[in-house]
Amino acid sequence: MKHQALALTLASLLAAMNAQAFTLMNAFNTTDGARTGGAEILAYTTDMNTLLSTVGDNAGGSFGVQVLTLGSNASLTERGFVDMSSTFGATGNWNGASSVSVDPLGRGWGAVSLIPSASTTTSGKVAFFDYRNPAALVTLDVGFHPDSVKFSADGSKLFVVNEGEFISGTANAPGSISIIDLTGINTLADVNSTNITAGDVSTFDFSSANLASGVTLAGIRNHSIAAVGTSGTFISAVPDFVALAGSDPDFYKGMEPEFLVQNGNKLYVSMQENNAIGTFDLTTNKWEKISSLGTIQQTIDASDQDGGANINDLVRGLPMPDTIAHYSVSGTSYIVSVNEGDARTDDRDISRFGDIAGSDSMNNILDTTLFPTTQTGVRDNSVLGRLNVSRLDGDTNADGKIDTPTMIGTRSFSIWNADTGALVWDSGSLESVLLGLDPTMHNNNQNSFGTAPNTDSRSDDKGPEPEALTVGQFGADMLAFVGLERQGGTLVYNINDPNNPSYVGYISAGENYANGLVGPESMVFISAADSPTGSAMLVTGYEITNGISVYSVPEPSRAMLGLVGVAFVALRRRRVS
Repeated sequence: MKHQALALTLASLLAAMNAQAFTLMNAFNTTDGARTGGAEILAYTTDMNTLLSTVGDNAGGSFGVQVLTLGSNASLTERGFVDMSSTFGATGNWNGASSVSVDPLGRGWGAVSLIPSASTTTSGKVAFFDYRNPAALVTLDVGFHPDSVKFSADGSKLFVVNEGEFISGTANAPGSISIIDLTGINTLADVNSTNITAGDVSTFDFSSANLASGVTLAGIRNHSIAAVGTSGTFISAVPDFVALAGSDPDFYKGMEPEFLVQNGNKLYVSMQENNAIGTFDLTTNKWEKISSLGTIQQTIDASDQDGGANINDLVRGLPMPDTIAHYSVSGTSYIVSVNEGDARTDDRDISRFGDIAGSDSMNNILDTTLFPTTQTGVRDNSVLGRLNVSRLDGDTNADGKIDTPTMIGTRSFSIWNADTGALVWDSGSLESVLLGLDPTMHNNNQNSFGTAPNTDSRSDDKGPEPEALTVGQFGADMLAFVGLERQGGTLVYNINDPNNPSYVGYISAGENYANGLVGPESMVFISAADSPTGSAMLVTGYEITNGISVYSVPEPSRAMLGLVGVAFVALRRRRVS
């Protein structure tokens, strides 16, 4: 009861602060001009106040980039559409546009990554386009299943992260990064097929030739090699990833990079399914480090059948971040990660901890000297029985059996030392924070659009599912914005001190839901200096409903922040005591 009372006290303080801190200036939905299938990934440039939005699959059977103008009143108006539908031939040959980036110097061009339907056997592509007068300019082959693109800070390169996503029953295509050399491309007129050619593309997978001396994949999680099982059957034994890295010549093909950030001559690359972050050296063109992220112990609500919000289950989780961000403090580099977690596309590497029958039974892979073979005790549906856990992790004594149930994702966001890979700080499960802020929606599945809120519906899976992330400098403060894909809201933290971030505010899932904004997937922070409105803004793309929100982000009251900080610390102490 004390926990609940304190949470409600915190909620009232937060509500007062949020009223002054975040204002929804525009909810731009498909009825307003947003394209169906759009708004998954966004990019912004001050050149013509341009906002770019990927369109994965438009209702008209097209895909590409919607080019929008962000107005002085936060309005969004379509300037044009870059149609890439003919890239792979017939409609059935393409999967869609996966990511977009814009030249950081505002010289008139952007780039979009394109995925074919046969993504494990056909190379993906990147297209450069004119956003001032929207039109495609140059298309190049890159690696398999390009998942994200980003220009270098000086615009002289384009980085492409090729996930090589595993699909059961097909060839296992290697993940990689492609680097496109844009040296000598200075004006929009330079962006053509004569100046940018296949010879400017270099691709680096995780084979031994691309690893720096002493770097190994031994011990890195790998869900898609033959020894694990790739035919669509449930994994039946916990693999030894140290031994397999040395014995399986295709082990490197199971590396699946997802997203990258640049810091000088280094690229930091999230490898979600591998639960790792890779560091690539641009001076040597080698992977200089592959750092496993290990596990983080969390207190969570593990069941959707325990009668409501009961955040009292202690479980280890794999961070498995998708989106990451970089910032520096006093010369030290840090990586911020949102720890979503992800399973194979066929879900054969996860099961409910309480499954005792059928092909997905956990009984054949659990150490039954530690756990019952029936749905009793810790495996009861009201305890951990409903929780989806990994079939690849948690073997502590190398006998192929699970000794420690391990969930995918940690329901948190973290800060890591970029150079050492060490965990600096973790938020803990965001469920407790959300319970104080939005008691009816701490683990609600907003992706079930049109259904009544059910606060417990995602407790058995990945909880609120932190997915979207951006960081931005706001005066003297570095802010991190964490979008919760399933729950639907956004949490904001001050991360000036990476050892002790502080809560700043919350963009309500309920407000987003009421305005048709469901499934935050990507975010762009626009500083006041770069904003056409003159105030800082957070622009968010929503994958499920294809809408875009524009929120103003004025500086919150310092006095109010102090009160909130005291309440927040007290809540965390109560939760862990």
